[in-house]
Amino acid sequence: MKCSLFIFSVVLMSFTFKSDNNLLYQKALLNHFSKTNTDTIYILKGFDIEIPSKVGKYTIIDISDNTKSFIVNKPSLYAVKLMPIEMNNGIIEITLIDYLIKIDGSEVLLYNNGSAVYSYKYEIRKKKYMFLRKESHAI
Repeated sequence: MKCSLFIFSVVLMSFTFKSDNNLLYQKALLNHFSKTNTDTIYILKGFDIEIPSKVGKYTIIDISDNTKSFIVNKPSLYAVKLMPIEMNNGIIEITLIDYLIKIDGSEVLLYNNGSAVYSYKYEIRKKKYMFLRKESHAI
């Protein structure tokens, strides 16, 4: 009985964490692109990161698997890499790395354009994540 209860708890918590992670990535993307004039966000992400195809007014396109096919007929493409969520003294940090992607012959080149770290803290009384700060890092 204890074993099945433990397994149920682990499965339930993993769904909750995945849902929370998805929500935090969405918040970070909305904040990151709030001052840009675009309706499409191209992202590079790990296999374990889940993002819906629409976040707010933005269409999300994951180009991780075939980056080159999205650059065809374009001189370059702007994309954001979503890094895994990190915990730092109870603060949740999401790092987004900006890239300019170009094709040079048969090679795909990624030029790092800086990054931003979005920090959140879970407020137990309010039962929601509160945005704390954005820390930008230029190249």
